[in-house]
Amino acid sequence: MRVLILSHMYPNAVSPLGGIFVRQQAQALQQLGAEVTVVAPVPWVPGFMAGRGKWGGYPTVPFHEQPDGFPVYHPRVLELPGSLFFEYYPQTYAWGIEQVFSEQISRGVDVIHAHVAHPDGAAALRFGRKYHIPVVVTIHGQDFAYTLQRSKTCAESVKMTLKDAAGVILVSEKLKNRYGLETWADRLEKYRIIYNGVDFPKVVQPSNPSVKDAGAKPSRRRLLSVGFLRPDKGHEIVLKALPALIREFPDLEYRVVGDGSERAKLEGLCRELGLEYHVVFLGSLPHPEAMQEMAECEIFVLPSWNEAFGVVYLEAMAHGKPIIGTVGEGISEILTQIQVGIAVTPKDPLALTEAILDLLKNKEQASAMGIRGRDLVNRQFTWNYNAQKTLEVYEEIIAQ
Repeated sequence: MRVLILSHMYPNAVSPLGGIFVRQQAQALQQLGAEVTVVAPVPWVPGFMAGRGKWGGYPTVPFHEQPDGFPVYHPRVLELPGSLFFEYYPQTYAWGIEQVFSEQISRGVDVIHAHVAHPDGAAALRFGRKYHIPVVVTIHGQDFAYTLQRSKTCAESVKMTLKDAAGVILVSEKLKNRYGLETWADRLEKYRIIYNGVDFPKVVQPSNPSVKDAGAKPSRRRLLSVGFLRPDKGHEIVLKALPALIREFPDLEYRVVGDGSERAKLEGLCRELGLEYHVVFLGSLPHPEAMQEMAECEIFVLPSWNEAFGVVYLEAMAHGKPIIGTVGEGISEILTQIQVGIAVTPKDPLALTEAILDLLKNKEQASAMGIRGRDLVNRQFTWNYNAQKTLEVYEEIIAQ
């Protein structure tokens, strides 16, 4: 089976961790025998801007590379800072990818798989209709949480894309139940829930203390968050919970992996609360280093909202760590069914404080949660499992 994947989120030299879950799924599909080709557009940037500012690295991204044994193409598409004129990106994407897409289709493609409905899915459908190739669209969350509300044009684009897609994959139950699909979507039977996963052997290295033994433990008890520094990730809520936690556990340390627009504000809040000794901002780390931080923490905490289903929770569970998420988000589907952590009320420092204290004071309970989480990930939340279910979707729609 030949699969043509379209995703603007796919990792590249400028954003090596962005959309890493799309890359991991592509790798797993290839390992199961699918012939994978990826088209991962990047913004067109004039040559004179090379090396300047946030977008200055895009001119150095190669048009073609093959880091995992299958081809990845990076055609240039017209985007504007701040997603200006985002409504029209399906058209600019279609223009930018037309040559490479048409070339790949001419060699034979069984299914096109687009990640996000707008703009990728809408652009992919232009080629699906033209060449009579079924299109599958995966919704990761931003389409429903943001794009539907951005403008009437964007909302219509998302809804029409999902209507015309041969199959739709949702990465959590939340996406199926919270956004009123039954009132605007057609053929609900074509919507499948397939959770993201982790590559267990790559995430949990044998050299990690959490896997080998309890040997070289950190000198301080650690909380850890991994994620972009933006308001809806909830880092501010953790900082506001820390003073009460530190009064009972003076050796507590909160380590933050990630970078983003909120960093200066969060660092200022640390100074305001007198937390400089207890908080470490590590910035964006290579994935292996982020996983080592997972191995050495005691509790993984990310009280985010507008979260479809964060892979970082699974990575923490794979390391045998109890996790703290928020009620109503994708991860709470697991937290409410299987005791692998605690779901707290969003934006509530007091509730978060109580949950963290509960785990810090009850080490046996926290350890049991971690063991259950690790076993659950190993059974049902690997990329191999995800790829098997995704291939079943492909096969069903091709057979129609």
